[in-house]
Order: sequence, then C-alpha cells, then structure tokens
Amino acid sequence: MSTQHMTMERGRAESLIILATVALVVFYYLMRVDVIAAASTARGSLAMTREPLRPTLHFAASALTLGVLPVLFARWGLGLRLSDLGLGLGRWRVGLAWLAVGIPLAIVAGKIGSSSPEMQFVYPLDPSVRPDLFGFITYAPMQFLYYGAWEVLFRGVLLFGLQKRLGAGPANALQTALSVIAHFGRPFTETFSAVPAGLIFGGVCLRTRSIWYVAIIHWLVGVSLDWFILTG
Repeated sequence: MSTQHMTMERGRAESLIILATVALVVFYYLMRVDVIAAASTARGSLAMTREPLRPTLHFAASALTLGVLPVLFARWGLGLRLSDLGLGLGRWRVGLAWLAVGIPLAIVAGKIGSSSPEMQFVYPLDPSVRPDLFGFITYAPMQFLYYGAWEVLFRGVLLFGLQKRLGAGPANALQTALSVIAHFGRPFTETFSAVPAGLIFGGVCLRTRSIWYVAIIHWLVGVSLDWFILTG
C-alpha cells in the first residue's frame, strides 16, 4: 500500500470515528425519548438532556442522525460506496442461515429481558402502546427506523468503514465499545449485554458482508421484549 493511500485511509478512519462521536452526542442529549437527570442530596435533581421527543419523532430522528446523515457523509464526503458499508445484501445465503438461527434466539432474549423490572420501566419506549395485535403491528415497524439506523452507524459506517484501516478485530472492538457507551442510561443488564452482543453482531456482519441480517435480529429482540412486557 502506497504512503498516499495509507494517509487517505487514516484520514477516513479518523473522520468516521469523529462522525460517529458527534452523532452519538447529538442523539444522546437532544433526541431522546426519555430524560437523563443528575441528582444529589444537596442540590436535588436536574435534567441533563433536553425535553423528550414523542416516540414517533424519536424514531424518525434516530433514522436521520444515526443512519441517513452518517451514510451521506461516508458516501459523498469520504467516497465510500454503499457496499463498502455493508448496505447491500452481501452473502445472502449465509445471511438467511444466520436469520434461521438468530430469530428464535431473539425471541427468547426478548422473553428473558421482559422479566426485569428495570426493563419494564424503560420499555416500550412508547408508553401509549397497548397489547392489541393491530396497534402493536403498526408500532413495531416504526421501531425498525431506530434499530436499523443503529446497525447502519455501528456495524455499517464504523465496522465496515474502519475494517480496511484497523483490521476486522480492532474495528469490531471499537464499534462495540462505542455502541456500549451509547447504552449508558439504560438498565445495567442491557448495557452489559451489549458487550457480547456487539461483538457477535459485528462478527455476523463480517461473515455475511451485510448489516441487514443483524438489523432484523436486533429489531426482533426489541419487538419481542416490548410484546412480552405488554402481555406479561
């Protein structure tokens, strides 16, 4: 690899990491569906994040901030192709095999998580959702805006975008670390489980050369969790 090409790849890597960091700060503080507050016995409590968004607006803002804008920057600002970011179908036969394994596991994970009081306090993100099938079917697709955008940023822009410069292992570790940090403010069990989940999801994406199979599995974990909480 020429010195010029190495310099270009290093610049791309630095830009992608900064891009993801800015996107996460904006998302965490300005586009939440809940409020993160600090509290002390001497000073009381004070909100650290802005007023929460309505759930539908939160999902749309997630899609824009974590998905659309990072991809546009990577594509037009850094010259990366959509296939470079894992946004194609990749090795679809391998992907279907992973879905056959991952879908039942996602449902089981949702069922297990639904028994946690902390998870019940946080989810569903839209507290107005009711456990009737029609209402839930209209709500669940909206959630894919969030989970799909999450995978676009972490497993797409970061993992695939940094793989050539850092190598598959370090890129997977870095995207996992940032995705775990993005869980801060959620229940401990969810944040801690994001460590192995991030590494496994990254590994599956590298094998399939696409983020979409993991996006479906991740989305089904969230959908199953909400459904079991509502009907439990």
